[in-house]
Amino acid sequence: MNTKTNSYIITLVDRLKPFKDIIWFLCLFLIFEFIWKLCVHQGENERILIVLGKDLTAYTEGINEWTASSVYWVIHDVLGYDNFYIINDVTLYFENSIYIDIIWGCTGLKQFFMFTFIMLFYFGPAKKKLWFIPLSLFILLLINILRLAIIILIVKDPFPEWFIPINEWYNNCTWENTKECYFKFYEDWFNVFHRDIFVWIYYDGVIFVLWLIWEEKIRKPYLRIVKRNPTL
Repeated sequence: MNTKTNSYIITLVDRLKPFKDIIWFLCLFLIFEFIWKLCVHQGENERILIVLGKDLTAYTEGINEWTASSVYWVIHDVLGYDNFYIINDVTLYFENSIYIDIIWGCTGLKQFFMFTFIMLFYFGPAKKKLWFIPLSLFILLLINILRLAIIILIVKDPFPEWFIPINEWYNNCTWENTKECYFKFYEDWFNVFHRDIFVWIYYDGVIFVLWLIWEEKIRKPYLRIVKRNPTL
């Protein structure tokens, strides 16, 4: 490389230094996504968990049932919706609404592994990670239960009429006045919140905020203390 190129690279690196922390966070995020897509497959109906060619779906049954029962407890017992039911330990529904099965993808397992991966390879004192990672996973667990409860409450009533033309365009389908089509659009209405809106809030919102708390409230204050007391 010539002198001009070297000078440009040095200048670019200097400009990026203030953003090195967020850049490394985003790199870890993308690295995890790549590893996940490489190693994990969900099967055609997304109910099957295959890791490195091995079917591990049976090992997720416990957390599926716990997640379903927790969501049921929030909606039925805490919020008092007596017309909300659970059957087969994992299927939740309101009267005259769609049935919602809690499968492994609804439990937040991927997000737990993602956050743990990011924190393990991110900067910061290992001793503080020992308590921050478990605490953050507990927070993610609670927020996931709340996320599912909110989604189910949103879709407990049929989709509005204005959703029909939007869904025809978004999912490239045609509305027909049949029972099958009605429930197909109902499922699409559910997926707007389940797969689109709340997934990104969970990923980009909660995980980013937890990382930001680590960065601004724990790691940086720790570095300032270490600079003042190098013997620590």
